[in-house]
Amino acid sequence: MMTGNIMDYLEWYGDFDFSVLPFNEVDNLILAELSYAGLDRIVPEPQLGRKITGVPVKEAAQRLMASGRVEKSCKLEQNAGVILYQMAKGKRFSDAVLGAYVDKHDFENQEQFSALHVYLPDDTIFVSYSGTDDTILGWKEDLNMAYQMPVPSQKEAVEYLEKSVPHDGRKIRIGGHSKGGNLAIYASVMCYDRLKRRIIEIYNNDGPGFLEPMLEKESYIEIKDRIRTIVPETSIVGMLLEHGDSYEVVKSVSKGIMQHDGLSWQVYKNGFVKLDERSKESLVIDSTLRTWIMGLNDEERIAFVDAIYDMLTKAGIRYLSDLEQYKPAMLNNMAKEMFSMEPDKAKMMRRITGALVSEYGRSIVKNIRGDKHEKDNGV
Repeated sequence: MMTGNIMDYLEWYGDFDFSVLPFNEVDNLILAELSYAGLDRIVPEPQLGRKITGVPVKEAAQRLMASGRVEKSCKLEQNAGVILYQMAKGKRFSDAVLGAYVDKHDFENQEQFSALHVYLPDDTIFVSYSGTDDTILGWKEDLNMAYQMPVPSQKEAVEYLEKSVPHDGRKIRIGGHSKGGNLAIYASVMCYDRLKRRIIEIYNNDGPGFLEPMLEKESYIEIKDRIRTIVPETSIVGMLLEHGDSYEVVKSVSKGIMQHDGLSWQVYKNGFVKLDERSKESLVIDSTLRTWIMGLNDEERIAFVDAIYDMLTKAGIRYLSDLEQYKPAMLNNMAKEMFSMEPDKAKMMRRITGALVSEYGRSIVKNIRGDKHEKDNGV
């Protein structure tokens, strides 16, 4: 069985138009990943009166290539740029139109938000919400979801959907990768009813879930059957918080947290390579984080997240890639910030991280005992 990834899929089926090969789950991931591309001044912003203005994929690819910005961007943006170039090569996507592009970073309100529309040749609209980028700010907002709903990007996602989608009756698919998947669900749940009726599918590609009250909303239950949550076998991000919907597990060629990268997900023909269940590593981490988070009250969750964020930003760290560089000055700044914490805050950090380590150990033991029980019973 010959397998590949979404780039291979674009080579295999790039010249199959939607009348021959209808929209599928792999197309969803391609368009979800596309929203990571830095397309400001290339794809137009949302227009007043919901007037559709956009740029064809092949033209957007040419403009992005000419700008020279891809080589200078983070890995997520580079990958999205390569996806755009590949989309432009075949008739399946080359004439699709990109529009309503938004990219926002608000450090004061701790918000990172990016999205765009893809007007497809099958006369549908795909609204793509970007996941967390390379900024510490973006990850801080993700962590805020452990105690806050809505976070700023969730409110922005609803407003964006309601104000940017044209009133032309076209059916809508909504999706995103990582936090973008969470935003896709949130916007679909909270948008006004007439717009909600036009939504035919909602894709959450390894995005975190929600606090329990969200899953009890009548508006969530109403659209639950339209949600597809897709996670890799060792999903970590996608198992955070609560999911009211079932999920599909796909095979990845990467290990651990690196499976979060959608380009590692395995594709066979026009679908993902599916597995029956998640890996034991994912189950252990899921159990650990779920029990640990539930053991903290809101005040402790807020204090812990804020302490981590403050330590990193005061040390001059703005991007995850900064952590990979291991600059002595940066590590020195982090150490200074850690040791300069107020005694009460430092004590809290030790207690909370100690609880996390202890819970991880208990989860491993529980998993080992489960394996032994299955073996003893011939399972």
